[in-house]
Amino acid sequence: MDIQPIKSKRMTEIILEQIKNLIVDGQVAPGDKLLTEKELCERLQVSRTSVREALSALNLTGILDIRQGEGIYIKEPASNSIIEPLAFILLLEKDKLQSILEVRKALEVEAVGLAAERRDESDLAQLKELVEKMAASSAADISEKLDLEFHLALAQASKNPLINRLMNTVQEIMGQTLKVTRALWISATAGTTQRLYEEHRDIYLAIASGDREQARAIMYDHLRKVGTELERYYTTHKI
Repeated sequence: MDIQPIKSKRMTEIILEQIKNLIVDGQVAPGDKLLTEKELCERLQVSRTSVREALSALNLTGILDIRQGEGIYIKEPASNSIIEPLAFILLLEKDKLQSILEVRKALEVEAVGLAAERRDESDLAQLKELVEKMAASSAADISEKLDLEFHLALAQASKNPLINRLMNTVQEIMGQTLKVTRALWISATAGTTQRLYEEHRDIYLAIASGDREQARAIMYDHLRKVGTELERYYTTHKI
């Protein structure tokens, strides 16, 4: 297998890139067994931690099948074989946060509008519970996990299985934008956590009232603010 030693700070991403190339070039095919963790560490000349992070990411996106005690295999394509490669691409592009935000806008503004029209009592109960948890967290920080759960619940409430699947596909990358923007907001703006809670609460209320356009408008404005913070991030880090 053609694997080159790595000398870079972005080790995990480069490991992902090399494994992707093995698949694209046909050096490994679905069902084939990949090198062991130890062998990958030796070939790539990187730490086991970096290799494990890359393998874990590929396992989560459905590219690899890690079988305890057996080895690491290239997963056979499933019926969702169009979406899983998308997860792979997004994983490799995860440093391009603005691009991911544009994907979020395309998905979430429409998803929230559909949710306002199609949500059922179960969806409303789940969204209400998440908003209440955010309210209880307002004295501290609303966790990234809680924030992400809310957005994924919106996708489920849209009753569009493809939107729901796409949102779940990009959830790890969504977490990246949430992490960056939350860190910026909280360090720079007083009352940020309360504002985040209020924005999510207003989205829930618009969905509960069945107001499609209001829900879309609030979501768009919410993501617009995320974009503003990402611009600050790029400026600060000179990306």
